[in-house]
Amino acid sequence: MKRYALLCLLLLSGHVYAGTKPLVFVSILPQKFFVEQVSQGLVEVEVMVGPGQNPTTYEPTPRKISALARADIYFTIGVPFENAWLNRIRRNYPQMKVVQCCDDIIDMSALHADAEHAEHQADDPHVWTSPNNVIAIARRIGQELSMLDSNNTDRYQQATASFIQRLSELDQQIGKLTRDLSKRKLIVSHPAWSFYAAEYGFEQISIEQNGKDIQASSLRNLIRQAQQDNIKTVFTQPQFNDKAARIIATELGGKVYSLDPLAYDYIENMLITTRLIVDGLTDE
Repeated sequence: MKRYALLCLLLLSGHVYAGTKPLVFVSILPQKFFVEQVSQGLVEVEVMVGPGQNPTTYEPTPRKISALARADIYFTIGVPFENAWLNRIRRNYPQMKVVQCCDDIIDMSALHADAEHAEHQADDPHVWTSPNNVIAIARRIGQELSMLDSNNTDRYQQATASFIQRLSELDQQIGKLTRDLSKRKLIVSHPAWSFYAAEYGFEQISIEQNGKDIQASSLRNLIRQAQQDNIKTVFTQPQFNDKAARIIATELGGKVYSLDPLAYDYIENMLITTRLIVDGLTDE
């Protein structure tokens, strides 16, 4: 009877015991991919913001909140819903370790970026659009999982090294694909590509301004500037309204391409994204 009571207590408190996998929570799908690459099945991974959901407006369901009762680690990444929910999650589940895996990345990016890129990055939580940032995130994940599950430290280290190698190859592929483009301006519906733009020499021009829909006068100015620069492709994001983007594309006689920074398979998605950007800018 005492053993049964102890087992129930461990289950309710969220502690790892023999025969179970550690439970890791993340905010978005790309993070789930990162943790799974580093853990290679040694941990269970749950994600808050699922496919098609928007981390700007997301509110966790009661089921998601209750599942945190047995979580060992929550890896944050700076998306907007965390600002509203993270403090109450910490209060309700003090046994769960919260790891902020990108604060130092943002600080270092701001330090090395030029003034224009630094201004855009300050308002952009999408740090993972740079593969080099993901390398730092992967190292942090590997360190934390090794401390949580020290019996498998060697496996985490090996998996982290393998994932970092793939990310380095991805960075080289993106650099090679984008190197010879003459046009470097990206008109985007939502400013999610600041870190990508800074990494590979693009200028991001956002239709959305300070989180709000573009005003009519600004829309006219943007169309006029795009015409002067001979830009005809507009890039949208599936989680956001693309009405203004389609108006601009129509005025320019151009096309609309959808880029999704929240897709699960990070490496495949970044290559797809880059090829769409190259195709869009080349065809102009």
